[in-house]
Amino acid sequence: MNALTVASKDQFFEQLADAFAKKITKTEAKRISEFAKQHYAHIPLEELVSRRFSDTYGAVLAAWQFLQKRSAEKTSVAVFNPDLESDGWESTHTVVFILHPNMPFLIDSLRIAINQREIGTHSIQHSILQVERDKDGKLKKLHSTKKIASRSAYEAFIVLEIDRHSHPGDLRDLEDTLQDVLHEVRIAVSDFPVVTEKVTEIIGELDSTTAGINEEQKAEARAFLEWLARDHFTFLGYDEYDFAKDKSGMVVRRVGNSELGILKVNNERPERVRLNELPQRTRHEMTRTDDIFIFAKSAQRSRVHRPAYPDYIAVKKFDSKGEVVGERRFLGLYTARVYNERPDEIPLLRRKFQSVMKRSGFLRDDYAGKELEQILTLYPRDELFQIEPDELLKVAKSILYIQERRRIELFMREDVYGQFVTCLAFFPRDIYNTELRLKVEQVLVDRLGAEDVEFVTHFSESVLARVQFTIRVPQVENRQLPTAEIREKVIELAQSWRDGLAEALSEAYGEEQGNELYRLWAGGFPASYTDMFSARRAAIDLKHISASAIKSDLAMSFYRALEEDESTLHFKLFYPDEPLPLSDVMPIFDNLGFRVIGEHPFEVTDRHNKTVWIHDFTLHAHTGDVVDIHRLRPIFEELFRRVWYAEAENDAFNRMLLSSYMSWRQIALLRTYARYMRQIRFSNSQTFISNTLVNHVELTQLLLEFFEVRFNPERYQSPGKCQAAQQKLEIEFNAGLDEVENLSEDRVLRLFLELIQATLRTNFYQQDEAGGPKSYISVKFDPSRIPDVPLPLPMFEIFVYSPRVEGVHLRGGKVARGGLRWSDRFEDYRTEILGLVKAQQVKNAVIVPVGAKGGFVAKRLPDPSDREAFQAEGIEAYKTFIRGLLDITDNLVDAGIHPPERVIRHDEDDHYLVVAADKGTATFSDIANGLAAEYGFWMGDAFASGGSNGYDHKKMGITARGAWVSVERHFREMGINPALDEFTAIGIGDMGGDVFGNGLLSSEKTKLVAAFNHVHIFIDPTPNPERSYIERKRLFALPRSAWTDYDSKLISKGGGIFSRNAKSIPVSPEMKKLLGIKSDRVPPNMLISHILKAQVDLLWVGGIGTYVKAKSESHGDVGDKANDGLRINGSELRCKVVGEGGNLGLTQLGRIEYALRGGRLNTDFIDNSGGVDCSDHEVNMKILLNRVVVMGDLTYKQRNIMLEEMTDDVAELVLKNNYRQTQAISIASEDAATRLEEYRRLMSTFESQGKLNRALEFLPDDETLSERKLDKKGLTRPELSVLISYVKGDLKQTLINSTLPDDSMLAGEMYKVFPRDLTQKFSKELGEHQLRREIIATQIANDMVNHMGITFVERLNQSTGADAASIALAWIIARDVFRIDNWWDRIEDLDFHVPAQLQMQLMQDLMRLMRRSVRWLLRNRRAELSIQNHMERFADSVWAITAGLPEYLGEQARITWEKRYQALVEAGLPTELASVVSGTGHLYSSLSIIEAQEASGMPLKTVANLYYALGDRLDLNWFANAIAALTPASHWQALARESFREDLDWQQRALTTGVLKLAGKPADVPACVEAWMARHDQMIDRWKTMLSELKGVREPEYAMFSVALRELLDLAQATMHQPHGAVEAEVEAQIN
Repeated sequence: MNALTVASKDQFFEQLADAFAKKITKTEAKRISEFAKQHYAHIPLEELVSRRFSDTYGAVLAAWQFLQKRSAEKTSVAVFNPDLESDGWESTHTVVFILHPNMPFLIDSLRIAINQREIGTHSIQHSILQVERDKDGKLKKLHSTKKIASRSAYEAFIVLEIDRHSHPGDLRDLEDTLQDVLHEVRIAVSDFPVVTEKVTEIIGELDSTTAGINEEQKAEARAFLEWLARDHFTFLGYDEYDFAKDKSGMVVRRVGNSELGILKVNNERPERVRLNELPQRTRHEMTRTDDIFIFAKSAQRSRVHRPAYPDYIAVKKFDSKGEVVGERRFLGLYTARVYNERPDEIPLLRRKFQSVMKRSGFLRDDYAGKELEQILTLYPRDELFQIEPDELLKVAKSILYIQERRRIELFMREDVYGQFVTCLAFFPRDIYNTELRLKVEQVLVDRLGAEDVEFVTHFSESVLARVQFTIRVPQVENRQLPTAEIREKVIELAQSWRDGLAEALSEAYGEEQGNELYRLWAGGFPASYTDMFSARRAAIDLKHISASAIKSDLAMSFYRALEEDESTLHFKLFYPDEPLPLSDVMPIFDNLGFRVIGEHPFEVTDRHNKTVWIHDFTLHAHTGDVVDIHRLRPIFEELFRRVWYAEAENDAFNRMLLSSYMSWRQIALLRTYARYMRQIRFSNSQTFISNTLVNHVELTQLLLEFFEVRFNPERYQSPGKCQAAQQKLEIEFNAGLDEVENLSEDRVLRLFLELIQATLRTNFYQQDEAGGPKSYISVKFDPSRIPDVPLPLPMFEIFVYSPRVEGVHLRGGKVARGGLRWSDRFEDYRTEILGLVKAQQVKNAVIVPVGAKGGFVAKRLPDPSDREAFQAEGIEAYKTFIRGLLDITDNLVDAGIHPPERVIRHDEDDHYLVVAADKGTATFSDIANGLAAEYGFWMGDAFASGGSNGYDHKKMGITARGAWVSVERHFREMGINPALDEFTAIGIGDMGGDVFGNGLLSSEKTKLVAAFNHVHIFIDPTPNPERSYIERKRLFALPRSAWTDYDSKLISKGGGIFSRNAKSIPVSPEMKKLLGIKSDRVPPNMLISHILKAQVDLLWVGGIGTYVKAKSESHGDVGDKANDGLRINGSELRCKVVGEGGNLGLTQLGRIEYALRGGRLNTDFIDNSGGVDCSDHEVNMKILLNRVVVMGDLTYKQRNIMLEEMTDDVAELVLKNNYRQTQAISIASEDAATRLEEYRRLMSTFESQGKLNRALEFLPDDETLSERKLDKKGLTRPELSVLISYVKGDLKQTLINSTLPDDSMLAGEMYKVFPRDLTQKFSKELGEHQLRREIIATQIANDMVNHMGITFVERLNQSTGADAASIALAWIIARDVFRIDNWWDRIEDLDFHVPAQLQMQLMQDLMRLMRRSVRWLLRNRRAELSIQNHMERFADSVWAITAGLPEYLGEQARITWEKRYQALVEAGLPTELASVVSGTGHLYSSLSIIEAQEASGMPLKTVANLYYALGDRLDLNWFANAIAALTPASHWQALARESFREDLDWQQRALTTGVLKLAGKPADVPACVEAWMARHDQMIDRWKTMLSELKGVREPEYAMFSVALRELLDLAQATMHQPHGAVEAEVEAQIN
């Protein structure tokens, strides 16, 4: 049984009684219980319950057994170590049982005995028992203590628990000692009445004494003895001596059997001693006849009552002649009452008191008299009895003389028997301490040959403290006390150092300040300090001591002792209030390159008890080199202070202080680069790097010089001079490198130089508000200049270092955005951020900025259990990190670039810096914006989106809504409308989360059958969609919710909410059916695995963690250890759709594996890009509006209201981007297999340009693509998602770098990005937006890729050689000429009205029209591409053809169009839209028709009819379709096909133009056609024959088309160059 928890002692005794009753007879148990109550009656309950109950139980039984018999001859004492095995109970201490008749002094005496053996006492239990025993000592009855019983006796039962002693000999020895002590106690107590009777006897004899004293003296003696007997003296012993004469003289002989009390067993005085053998003074005192008393001390300490030297009071015996013939000695101790009574009230002393007062000559009422009286009153009592009045007067007057003077005085007196010397010493209170007392004791021992010294200290209101030393000395004849010598030595010990201090302080600080310092501190130095240091050294130290005390701060003194060698130094640390932990200090010295060979602590206290600790360290340089102390002192002290206050790190880099005399700041700089090396996976350790720098001092100095030349604004003159200085230093450095033999050291030093060269900016030379260096260092890198840095390469990187925080910020371009993460990966946080920035790059494809990501680690975090302190430290780390970024970022002031102060820039202007929330920093946006405001940064609160005046993503549900757009598209393409059709779902997360909660409220038809988060598992096998939706909505509305808040009554049969901490979870039949489980119970992780494998419609990822991987991946590859036990493979997913609202739910390879098996999903960065898109909209709007606010056209409050009012508009814009991007992926996936070669070339191009690493992005290599081609599989949606993002990002950057965004005709692109209200109110400001070019480029890139496909630009570039900007311009012209946006939007409006497949077919038709149109423009108009010119030239005519297309078509084309039109109308398309999309194959020809119309001047309709009629006549429509039907087997065949189309187009246009030349007016055209055909009938027949042959071949070769087109070219050229006169005649003949 363990310790109990009980409310009272009664309850404790009840439990004890119950325990006895269970195992012992009822009667016996009752007796034992009564004993326990009596024995423990005065023991605190806390002590009783602190022990094991079983041990208390055993101890009581053992004690009860011990009580059963007591021997009359011997005291019952047992000393033993109770053992569980043998005794049934145990104790960690040695236990002593004592049973003894009750009497005084038992406990006191036992304590003395144990303490004298230096044994610790842990517990004393003492009870007085009223017992009745038989004649043999056996216990008959234990009586209650409440009433006295006859025939009973009181016995003391004592239990001691003392320090454990295991050796049996020690236990026996202790038992013998205790028996001896108890024996002495018994004797002392039993003889006490006899001894007091002796006192009475002596009182009776006083009247007849023949002593030479008068009656008054007799009365005083009688009063004294009576006073003694009245409880003023504890009589411990008595003996009697006679003086007898023999041949050799007088003998002092003990009277036989006279000994009483303890003197019976322990008498120090021999039975006989010759008087002449005793010291003369002793003889004199013993034989004096004018005094009947002798007062002295026993030379043997008492073992009874008090461990002091007892007092002897000897009463002399006189013969009839009045001679001393013997003495009766009483041995004992004065009681406490004696010390409380005034000496003028105590017999004998009062006479002495009055005598001294009278002889002093002072009046009792004057100052001196009162002071003397006080001195006598406080004089030690035993001394008052022993000292002679003359000597007392002398001493008392001397004490009076020194009473208020700060001086040291000693008074010494030898006792009667020459066995003791009493020394009364007086010291100024402020210098008296234990150290001084011990020193004085040592002097007394040395000078007097003392055997023992006792002391009693007395403090009063006096400035002096009194110490009474009782010194036991050997008996010596005529001892001469060396009082003056001892006094001189003591004064020297106590005062000489202080006198020197006063002098040194006055000399160093002047009299006034010196006196003040002396007054405050002189008495506070311990003896150990004064022994070690001179007063002059103390005066120097007091400067630091005083500073430390006043500032409550660390102070230092670095010095070398004169006697020591040049590699040995001393370092004193001064610290207020408490000693410094050596474990904190020693590593600092070690890292500074010193070995500590000694340490001395000193506690110095001022007069107000303010303490300063001094630690004096003796240091020896590890290297043994000579140390220049004058050069080292300032930098050493500064570095130590910085390390101590955590402003610099404590590591091996600090050894550069000693090796190179480097400042702490220079060391911090080198450490910064070394810490960055660790993050870029440099293989050598930090210790090796620091050793390298220490080993190569000169090269290290060159590195610092290189940095200075490059970045110190004080030294920077011009770029040219700076570059020249760097080149010179680099040559010198490289020459030095040649001398470095170790290859690894060479790599370290070389990398330092390369990193400094790759550094573009630094805040190293900036200063804080106090004018000192900043507590952190930030450097901006160009990663492309750093060799072997891990891929992918960001464009810029900022590294921030301080002892408190480290972090990196990676940017893919000048305009970049991404979150800042509070990372917990101290060793490789850059690796984590690099992986995230890769994902951010693709996620940011839809927005203006490219990807960026930042991350920091807080290095001084407190215990996570203190959440507030933990969070506060994280925030401070975040602030430092943000400051590090802003320090070296340009600002925009009045539309002009304002570089940061004291920063030398080696790059272009760079002013765009935004941050966002991420893991751990979700609530930090306002903090970041506050810092931006502090810096006056131009972006204001656009710096960090989502703050208190930003868009609340959870409230908007924008991330989830964006991801739901993806889900909705998947469902729509499957023929499901999630708003109307019920569907089953499983989910990762809970309703308290933003993404999960908002996502699971996107449709009221959701049947959520299972979900889980990190705590619970939710299962609802057959949910009611309506009721469960309402309950989920309720949970989402709670401030915080968990699955356990879900109303369990609403869960369908067999479901429930289960804890993931459970050992196993019961599986109901319904769960078995739902999840395909056969077992009755499964562990939580296995249940989650089954949930992930459930056959449902949707898996909604809304939580944290990675749950799906590929077969080819290990769990270690995933990097999410927490979910290793439940993760499944992509091939095991049985859901139809995955919606990734959260990040990293699946690995990319897991997605691909799932998609290859028919699963529908994109990627996390596609699905959940709504959040980053919303933030970017917010930033761009704030940049615009903040400028308006600055101009005074809007108040800050109005801005905020406007932002809030536009929330829905922003959401609509964001969701449109999500919609269009997933639409583009869907369209791309439709023909991904047939376009596999296009994608391969696209990836190869990007790889060759260094823009893509296929392996890094898990894109298939050429071998895998070949396998896919054989399996007739293309790229999966996850792979297309990566590619579309890369293509958009690259295109966006390309367009930014071109002149395209500067085209004034593209102003309208800005309107697509901002809410309509904003564009209407601030159209002028919109045109002046700081990011106008970037926004336009982004919008065009997004639109073009979304509308034209992933390979569009690459394909056009390959086929036409045009650059991306030209392609984009041609596309914009074609888009606007054909009004594609309008038709595209109208197709999108048909969602859920027509099949999704049909919508995509129609969009592909528009894409085909656009591709051909763009190619036409690039082939025919590249040199003169202009939006305005081409709109004016083509737009109206194209619209005319589009609006009345059937009227323009030829007969065959019209029939084809009609058939398609009717089908689309029947499918549900509006007639106008159906009309246009039915003719996209013909509309492309509009451009050629318009050109022909311009060349001929004929009406548009005439030209169009002719164009299409010639097509019908020559069957060119079939030929065009045949070309389109070709399946290219290679890139070159694809180019050939493109060429065939273009050639056909050109030739049909040439034929049309040639025929039109024959007609004078529109009416002549039919005749001209007939005449033309008649003239060229042979060539036309040859063409038709060739077509017939082509039609008869199942798979025509490319060469056949090439030859056929050559024939058509001949016909076109013949038409264009026919003789004009001859043709006119033929036409005339046809007309007539």
